[in-house]
Order: sequence, then C-alpha cells, then structure tokens
Amino acid sequence: MRRRFLLVCCALSLVGGMGLSGDFALKAFRAWQTLDWEEGDAEMLSSDAGAPNGPRSRCYPPRAAYRYSAKGTQFTGQRIRAADSCMSGNELREFQAEFRKGDTVDVYYDPAHPSEAVLQPGRLWCNDWIQACFGLLFMGFGIVTGIRILRKQR
Repeated sequence: MRRRFLLVCCALSLVGGMGLSGDFALKAFRAWQTLDWEEGDAEMLSSDAGAPNGPRSRCYPPRAAYRYSAKGTQFTGQRIRAADSCMSGNELREFQAEFRKGDTVDVYYDPAHPSEAVLQPGRLWCNDWIQACFGLLFMGFGIVTGIRILRKQR
C-alpha cells in the first residue's frame, strides 16, 4: 500500500513539475522573443491593477492601455510583458510609478505583426520565477522518490 502511494506521489510530482516548468519555459521563450522587437513611442491611456483574487491574495493583475503608431498605422495595446500574470505589491508600485496616464513611454512591437506590442520586453514577473522554482522542486521530489522506489525493488 505504501509503495503504491509513493508511486502515485512520484507520478503526480513529475507531471505537475513538468507542467509548471513547461509553462514557465514557454513564458520565458515569449519574453526572449520580444527582445528583438522594434521600439517606438506610446501614449499611456490608462494604467492600474485589478483587485486581488481573494482577501489573502497579494496577486494584482496588471492592466494597461496605450496607443502607438507602427508602420503608418495606429494601434492600441494592453500587454505589459510577453506573459502577463500578476504583480506583487512592490511590482505594482514600480509599475504605477513608471507608467502613468498621459505619459509617453517606450513600446516594443513585433515587426511582423505590429499589432502585438509590450511595454517591458524580455522581462517576467516575480510570480513566474516562483512558478519555475516550484516546478523544479516538484520534479526533484518526483525524481528522488522514483529513485528510492527503484532501489527498494532490487
């Protein structure tokens, strides 16, 4: 019974860890792609954060709207980073200080698809890095548990 329980824990840890790590890798790849995007100017139309998901949550979903021109066409963007998730309290204060309504800020847009733009290329949120750490932790637990199970079978 104990062995079966450990096998289930091992499998769940590996699958969950790979899922978290894979999602982080995808976000990191998207962020890396934005480093080659063209730079332009944008006017901030609005900048704030949504309410936390619960009374104990410290996760603020970022919200922004900005207008920019690319290749002779006007666009309105809403993405801050390649993978928008949520901000911590410190990130929220930095975000609000850097992007105020009416300010002219740098915007980075995809030359192949100018309607896709971000305000902060190549960056990920703190929560994304925490996700990566938990993914690696879960995978490590699954691997160690799997090795221990295999050693006891011999």
